[in-house]
Amino acid sequence: MIGQSPLRVLIAHAALILGILIVAFPIYYTFVASTQTLQTILKPPLPLLPGDQLWNNY
Repeated sequence: MIGQSPLRVLIAHAALILGILIVAFPIYYTFVASTQTLQTILKPPLPLLPGDQLWNNY
């Protein structure tokens, strides 16, 4: 990292973190949807926290 400005490093890290979030969010959202009831899934918006149907659905 010799010769790189701290701003370039910060921008690179921010881009990597954004990319990880873009890839990971649909996987997390699918997991959260799998812990909800069908009525909850069909009624927008879907909650962002896991539901109480985790053990029933798995």
